[in-house]
Amino acid sequence: MSCEENIMAVFRRAPREKPPWMPRMEHWYHVNSFLGKLPPRYRGMSLVDIYKDLNACWRCYMGYYTESAVEVTYEGEVEVKGHIGVTYGGPESRVGRRVVTVIKTPLGELRQVEQWGEWGFSSRIVEYPVKSVRDFKILSYVLENMEVRFNYEKYRKLEAELKGQGMIWYFFPRTPLQRLLIDYVGIERTYKFLFRHRAEVEDFMEVIKQTDDKFYRVMAESPIKVFNFGDNIDARITPPKLFEKYCLPYYQERSDFLHKRGKFIHCHVDGYAKPLLPFFKEAGWDGVEALTARPVGDMTLEEIKKALGDELILIDGIPYIYFLPTISYHEFEKCVKRVLELFWDNLILGISDELPPTGDIERVRRVPMIIDEVARKRGA
Repeated sequence: MSCEENIMAVFRRAPREKPPWMPRMEHWYHVNSFLGKLPPRYRGMSLVDIYKDLNACWRCYMGYYTESAVEVTYEGEVEVKGHIGVTYGGPESRVGRRVVTVIKTPLGELRQVEQWGEWGFSSRIVEYPVKSVRDFKILSYVLENMEVRFNYEKYRKLEAELKGQGMIWYFFPRTPLQRLLIDYVGIERTYKFLFRHRAEVEDFMEVIKQTDDKFYRVMAESPIKVFNFGDNIDARITPPKLFEKYCLPYYQERSDFLHKRGKFIHCHVDGYAKPLLPFFKEAGWDGVEALTARPVGDMTLEEIKKALGDELILIDGIPYIYFLPTISYHEFEKCVKRVLELFWDNLILGISDELPPTGDIERVRRVPMIIDEVARKRGA
């Protein structure tokens, strides 16, 4: 089976010989390319050719170290100056820098500042655009004047570059509460606003939901088959009561919309999530991506299996720490085999959540061999 055939067989619950191996390695590749530390075997090679050499499938998210076919523009009197988003364009201009984005509207201005990391491949917001409840009106104007289109030419180009060695997936903008916490307001201020100005916050969350319709309508008609709620859920930031009130209904509605159009949807949950496990079967997802077991997360593989049952697909499963040289090969292989044992029939095997820049690429090469060994034993 090809990468896509094997992956889609998991989502469709169709017969297949073994789980696909689909690690995310973009950050490892680009950081080590920039630092001149790629293994000699891979110097000068493209990422997709490295995936082929490793007998692995690329989970290629549009816009993550690639050009995106989803294009966002603004109508009305919206003027955006500065760097928009986190689209890869070479790290040299970003290392150690703070990038300021100013959005001008007839209702006022918003200002955001991002601090880029030491290698120029990651950033965090150090000044959020929403600083007062009044700013919700400005941002509402921006979102209401947003237009979304799908560029089929860019999609076909990316698909050709993939060479059949994986699949193109897409993560939607974060859901309303997560957008406030991570993108627009920040954790502390979001909870202050919810306590002091709940009505205004909830009204703005409804604006986010309504304007998100633009993404969902466009993407439902696109050739992409698998979508992600890229929410980066962590129960320490999004506790059960808020998850149930603000996130769960949104997931259910959007999942139902996409399923009716033949699409598949999962959610990126990469933090401490044990208190949230009981909600996952209610969310309408087909699977969960990046759930991280101990010793990195707060739950065991067995607890994850109990929560997902046979209804949900586990996407990833091997905590990233097992790819670091500080962990023995014995422990690494033991973990991989345990994940396969527990989730074999409902598994897209990967790294929870990515291969670190200092990760051992030979362990990545070893995983498909372990899959084959387990498959032979299961067939004996």
